[in-house]
Amino acid sequence: MSERQVRLGLAAYGTGWDAHAWRLPQATNAGLRDPSVILDIARIAERGKLDYVFAGSALGSEPNHLQRIFRWDNFIYASQAAAITKHVGFVVSVNSSFEHPYLTARQVATLDHFTGGRAALNVVFGIDRNGGPDLNLGGNAIPDEQSKYTRGREFVEVVNKLLYSSWDDDFLLDDRANNQLIRENSWHRINHTGEHFQVRGPLNVPPPTQSRVPVVQVGTSDDSVQFGADLAQVRFSPYLGVERGKAEYQRIKDLVAANGRDPEAFKILPGATFYIAGTKREAQRIYRNVINSQVTEEIPRAFSVALGIDLSRVRNNERVVDIIDLESLSPTAFDDFLPPLGTEKRHIHNRDDRESIRTLVSAVGEDLTLRELYHHVQRIRQAAQPALVGDANTIADWVQENFEERVLDGVQFFPPYHRGPADLLVDLVVPELQRRGLFRTEYESDTLQGLLATDNG
Repeated sequence: MSERQVRLGLAAYGTGWDAHAWRLPQATNAGLRDPSVILDIARIAERGKLDYVFAGSALGSEPNHLQRIFRWDNFIYASQAAAITKHVGFVVSVNSSFEHPYLTARQVATLDHFTGGRAALNVVFGIDRNGGPDLNLGGNAIPDEQSKYTRGREFVEVVNKLLYSSWDDDFLLDDRANNQLIRENSWHRINHTGEHFQVRGPLNVPPPTQSRVPVVQVGTSDDSVQFGADLAQVRFSPYLGVERGKAEYQRIKDLVAANGRDPEAFKILPGATFYIAGTKREAQRIYRNVINSQVTEEIPRAFSVALGIDLSRVRNNERVVDIIDLESLSPTAFDDFLPPLGTEKRHIHNRDDRESIRTLVSAVGEDLTLRELYHHVQRIRQAAQPALVGDANTIADWVQENFEERVLDGVQFFPPYHRGPADLLVDLVVPELQRRGLFRTEYESDTLQGLLATDNG
């Protein structure tokens, strides 16, 4: 067995992650109102010995945005899912631009106790700015690009003070004869006065079970990345391909090491949506059904400019391999195509677009059409993650290559729809990774910090 082990997580969303796969005849969309659908994700993850389940949160109201409609409260979800599992961890999200560190510290400490040390905290700064979250929360102003980072950093620092500096470990005296339940001087006010928060303390919940509840960082700006190197233990990262991913992986690890921390204890986990079946051909059929379910009246001219082709001279159903010369294509061909896809994913310009097309042709087949490529590009650039299409060996090969090349320490898997893909992941891919000695066969720790092998920051 490899000394270094892959870390795996599974995302829990009501309809799955794919914005179009809900239209497949085998998909169920009951998860928008039936919690059992995503509670099943926790059971499945534990059956596969996965590290954690991630249930993203949202504060904005975006009824036209499938991935943000009807987001269950992730603390309540994690509490319920923990009651039906014993080992798998739970990553819950808070938004430091709108939420308060005292309330968050209460929630995460409570969750960590009730789960027996299986909680992690994903802190986002501004990812929920769309949909008017400020209008749902009293009209408070949204922090600007700079202040959201200073607020986020202060937010986590206050949470940490409340969690780990409020109480001594031996606070419970339980001296019944002398009428003294709490040890004298065992609690401490943190008396924090900062630019964004004033918190007296102490926290009115006992310290967490874990010596350090893992903090998860997501974001690509220099401020966000530095925050992660300073205060986080895990990074949810965009996937940039093998070569660029290796360079970014090393850059992040070097920032962690510069803080005197062990870079191996800091885990980098890109997300990936997976389209899996018993055979590669069946997986290709499923993915093509998904991308062809997207409605496009006309491929925009900006897409043809990016590819360097004249759309008036080619048909939408022509094969990509017949009309595009990948060798002469720019690695940033789609950068100018980003504005029509939305500005919030501009960080994906670091990815090699030629590699994305080659990967797609390899996954789907050389009969990939121009229209299918257009739909695929829309999808992967908005999601900041690759689409893995194939059987168990195909997906295990991708994980192994990127793991051994040190592009990642693990993968956050996003089922495209429910039910089915999550089961196939743990029943087909996980055993293959175990056979290759890359993933555990039994849980080796009772805490999420132990499973992820993260440090105390």
